Amino acid sequence: MSKKKESEFGQGLTYCLALFLSHQNQIGNLEAPIAIPFLNRYRTWFNGASDHLYDLQIPASFPSSLKTRLNQFQKKVLTWGHGFGSSPKPVKKDYEWSIAEAQTLLMKIDKVFGVEVVEATWK
Repeated sequence: MSKKKESEFGQGLTYCLALFLSHQNQIGNLEAPIAIPFLNRYRTWFNGASDHLYDLQIPASFPSSLKTRLNQFQKKVLTWGHGFGSSPKPVKKDYEWSIAEAQTLLMKIDKVFGVEVVEATWK
């Protein structure tokens, strides 16, 4: 893992997931047309939110299933945000999945550290 003294979009694990989730309510009006034709509202959202996942640090000590899931999440979300022309445009279900998956990953990380997790009914 690299050690940086400065980071434009953050470095860490739970910190970067939290920064990603902080974009959740910045999706805007999903029905409004967007000025750049090859983008869509979701790709634009993923473009900004996924920046926080570039320096996602996944501990080697984590269970392999969790490391795999974190890696897959990072790759998928970065592709939706920065894979212009090389991947299908993300849609509403992709946005919804990414929010739910980030929350689930945070709960799984808590469990690794022995923290009892009770999922919220109000999110």
